[in-house]
Amino acid sequence: MGDRVSKDEVQKASSVHIIDYLESKGEDFIKQGKYYRHSEHDSLIINENGKWFWNSRNEGGFGAISFARTFYDYSFQNAVRDVNGQGITQTINKENEQINKPFEYPIQYEKETQNNALNYLSNERGISEETINNLIKADLIAEDKKDNCVFKWKDRETNEIVGADRQGTREMEDGRYFKQIVSGSQADGGFQFDVGKPENLILFESPIDAISYYDLHKSTNTRYKSMSGLKDRTAATSVKNLVKEVQENGRDFNKIIVAVDNDEAGNKFANKWVNMSNNSERHAPKNKDWNKDLTNYRQQELQRVKINNAIEMER
Repeated sequence: MGDRVSKDEVQKASSVHIIDYLESKGEDFIKQGKYYRHSEHDSLIINENGKWFWNSRNEGGFGAISFARTFYDYSFQNAVRDVNGQGITQTINKENEQINKPFEYPIQYEKETQNNALNYLSNERGISEETINNLIKADLIAEDKKDNCVFKWKDRETNEIVGADRQGTREMEDGRYFKQIVSGSQADGGFQFDVGKPENLILFESPIDAISYYDLHKSTNTRYKSMSGLKDRTAATSVKNLVKEVQENGRDFNKIIVAVDNDEAGNKFANKWVNMSNNSERHAPKNKDWNKDLTNYRQQELQRVKINNAIEMER
């Protein structure tokens, strides 16, 4: 009878909201009112009702199945299987979602070990095991049952988890890594950690960049804050919260360091914030981001060790 999928499989895949499907695939979108715009393909727009339009290609459709066929070039059967294979339980109606619903961290999906996360962060991202282990002990990094590294967003006052980033530890079929902000995460929250008694705030685009910067510079009395993108609201809330904490403890707030990516969007964001405040400054990575700077540094370290060992052997 050839390659077939059942009516139940089709019905199940049809009930998955397209945004939930694409988030599970690691696609990144910018919310604009009732629409979502793909961050890489800016002419690709998805409506909250499930309709999508790819204006530059004059294509469109409805739902996750049709999108998977166009975007990933799947057959109908493989599109259905891929949508169902993500294990998504959301329904197609997002318009009734409660905006103020408290974030519920899915602790049941967390593994007791962090071997994949540790291997990925250490061997592929160049982050020191000491730094990784300290963040795991602080319950800021975990690993889920899909082997993703989870970066928890914690409220400073209550220590409650208010959101999270998920980062894949293995390449997907298209060569990219899965990346997602967990649904329902606090809008102006983000991954952060403190070193010493923070009186400085450093803003980053991702948790890995924040951790990489720390490994390179070891700045003290500092709060390292990921905005999971370039978000004025998150930056403003972060400044407000730290200024309040510092003043309540009888200390002085020192400065804001904008350490976002060294690209057009990052430089535009940094210039805006530096021009807004007298106590702001820009720290730009030599490469596009701080993790690339760190991995280059690790490679140079390894090369120095090899040279020194060769010299010792010749003596």
